[in-house]
Amino acid sequence: MTERPNSGLCDSCVHQRLVPNTRGSVFSLCERSRSDPRYPRYPRVPVATCPGHEARGRDGDVAIES
Repeated sequence: MTERPNSGLCDSCVHQRLVPNTRGSVFSLCERSRSDPRYPRYPRVPVATCPGHEARGRDGDVAIES
Protein backbone atom coordinates (compact mmCIF):
# COMPACT_ATOMS: atom_id res chain seq x y z
CA MET A 1 0.00 0.00 0.00
CA THR A 2 1.26 3.48 -0.82
CA GLU A 3 1.62 6.31 1.66
CA ARG A 4 -1.64 8.14 2.38
CA PRO A 5 -1.76 11.79 1.25
CA ASN A 6 -2.14 14.58 3.79
CA SER A 7 -5.82 15.21 4.61
CA GLY A 8 -5.15 18.55 6.29
CA LEU A 9 -7.26 19.26 9.37
CA CYS A 10 -9.01 15.91 9.06
CA ASP A 11 -5.80 14.14 10.13
CA SER A 12 -6.11 15.69 13.59
CA CYS A 13 -9.92 15.52 13.94
CA VAL A 14 -11.94 13.16 16.13
CA HIS A 15 -14.56 12.88 13.37
CA GLN A 16 -12.21 11.35 10.79
CA ARG A 17 -12.42 7.66 9.95
CA LEU A 18 -10.10 6.12 7.39
CA VAL A 19 -11.82 3.82 4.92
CA PRO A 20 -9.59 1.56 2.77
CA ASN A 21 -10.83 0.01 -0.45
CA THR A 22 -9.87 -3.30 -2.04
CA ARG A 23 -7.39 -1.62 -4.40
CA GLY A 24 -5.25 -0.14 -1.62
CA SER A 25 -6.59 3.42 -1.58
CA VAL A 26 -7.58 5.01 1.74
CA PHE A 27 -10.35 7.59 1.96
CA SER A 28 -10.97 10.12 4.74
CA LEU A 29 -14.60 9.86 5.92
CA CYS A 30 -16.12 12.68 7.99
CA GLU A 31 -18.34 11.11 10.68
CA ARG A 32 -20.04 14.51 11.19
CA SER A 33 -21.70 13.99 7.81
CA ARG A 34 -23.93 11.30 9.35
CA SER A 35 -25.78 13.80 11.54
CA ASP A 36 -25.14 17.15 9.84
CA PRO A 37 -25.69 17.58 6.08
CA ARG A 38 -23.39 20.65 6.01
CA TYR A 39 -20.38 18.31 6.14
CA PRO A 40 -19.44 16.25 3.08
CA ARG A 41 -19.09 12.52 3.65
CA TYR A 42 -15.73 12.42 1.85
CA PRO A 43 -14.35 15.99 1.90
CA ARG A 44 -11.93 17.21 -0.76
CA VAL A 45 -8.48 17.07 0.75
CA PRO A 46 -6.45 18.70 2.06
CA VAL A 47 -9.01 20.43 4.27
CA ALA A 48 -7.67 23.83 5.36
CA THR A 49 -10.65 25.12 7.37
CA CYS A 50 -13.57 23.36 9.00
CA PRO A 51 -16.02 24.79 11.56
CA GLY A 52 -16.67 21.27 12.90
CA HIS A 53 -13.04 20.35 13.55
CA GLU A 54 -12.40 18.91 17.01
CA ALA A 55 -8.81 18.03 17.82
CA ARG A 56 -8.06 14.42 18.63
CA GLY A 57 -6.43 13.51 21.95
CA ARG A 58 -2.68 13.20 22.35
CA ASP A 59 -2.62 9.51 21.41
CA GLY A 60 -3.79 10.48 17.91
CA ASP A 61 -5.54 7.17 17.21
CA VAL A 62 -7.63 7.11 14.05
CA ALA A 63 -10.38 4.58 13.47
CA ILE A 64 -9.68 2.44 10.41
CA GLU A 65 -12.62 0.52 8.97
CA SER A 66 -11.81 -2.97 7.75
